[in-house]
Amino acid sequence: MPQYAYKAKSGPSEIRSGTIQADNRETVVKRLKADGLFPVSIVEVAAKKEKKTALKKAGSQDVSAFTRQLANLIRSGFNLSAALGTLVAQTQNQRLAAIIREMQEKIQKGAEFSSALNAYPAVFSSFYVNMVKIGETTGRMDETLERLADFKEKETELISQVRSALTYPAFLFAVGIITIFVLTAFFIPRLVEMFADLEQALPLPTIIIMNVSGFMNKFWWLVLIMLAVVIALLRSYYLIERNRARVDAFFLHVPWVRDIILKMEISRFTYALAVLLRSGVPILEALGVVTLSVDNRYLRQRISTFREQIRKGNSLSSCMKAERIFPAILANMAAVGEESGELNDMLFRIASTFEADVNRTVKTIVSLIEPVLILCIGAIVVLLVFAILLPIFQLDFFAQ
Repeated sequence: MPQYAYKAKSGPSEIRSGTIQADNRETVVKRLKADGLFPVSIVEVAAKKEKKTALKKAGSQDVSAFTRQLANLIRSGFNLSAALGTLVAQTQNQRLAAIIREMQEKIQKGAEFSSALNAYPAVFSSFYVNMVKIGETTGRMDETLERLADFKEKETELISQVRSALTYPAFLFAVGIITIFVLTAFFIPRLVEMFADLEQALPLPTIIIMNVSGFMNKFWWLVLIMLAVVIALLRSYYLIERNRARVDAFFLHVPWVRDIILKMEISRFTYALAVLLRSGVPILEALGVVTLSVDNRYLRQRISTFREQIRKGNSLSSCMKAERIFPAILANMAAVGEESGELNDMLFRIASTFEADVNRTVKTIVSLIEPVLILCIGAIVVLLVFAILLPIFQLDFFAQ
């Protein structure tokens, strides 16, 4: 995401400056005005390259553990610099330990914690940085970090559950593709050589398999290179922000995939919003931060409109109801929470409900995918074997 350096007036003679990560300049202007600032200049700056130790993203569990330990140390009376110095020695992940040491040095030179975190976007997300900014503003850093640790642990648990459920189907698919590739590129061409001296016409399936195997035997390396190029091009296309929004919108129209993505994002969004509201953050400010916790860029764009609608007097439930992509139960549960004055608790219930739905949906899909994959791979292997054995059956028939 692009980074913009800004200068803005907060009073007749007071000028503030800083950096903001946003999709475009218009978003920066809206955020500044929402914070009561009048923009003077906004300039896009090139993102600073992180040091080699920070280029590889630290694991989510490492970041969660760091956040939890930092919250405990600050609550125990450590100042921020001393707490970071203690964690340098305790952190087993060497890359993360090096990042913590660098952040400690910046804080000792007078930098804010959020600013130090913002230098490592590959490790600390925009949502993480903005949560810390709220802690700095409210003066309740320990409580904010505890809430943030709760969110990170919940997010990590949800993603790991989905990944573990999909691991076996992915393994089956990979093994099947490798098996078919090895058969067509190396094994079948040797068997086909026995048909070269036959003076009878070969069956069409055998001819097709012979041609495919011959090509794979000679140019298997070219197939692998083309596959690698296609993957690289698709990855570079997806890294562009506007293209990512299109791809994310496409996946939200794919059956089964839509259910998993939508329920995961709703669980993440509602839990993060509940955490901020429980911390006493106003809903307008909370929505500005929570939007960054949504990974799907299309959903992020839709949720980003809630803030303006609520500022105009609409309720959160009405905003959800207006977006047809969200299930009706989400808006209904939010409406009940608003009417009862327990929106915060209801959001936690929504998060738990959709998290459970994600697990059930994944298990159902996996139970269907596994036999389908086995049948498809088995059918392809059987067809390959049949195409090779068919000429032998014909020879045996004519001999009789």
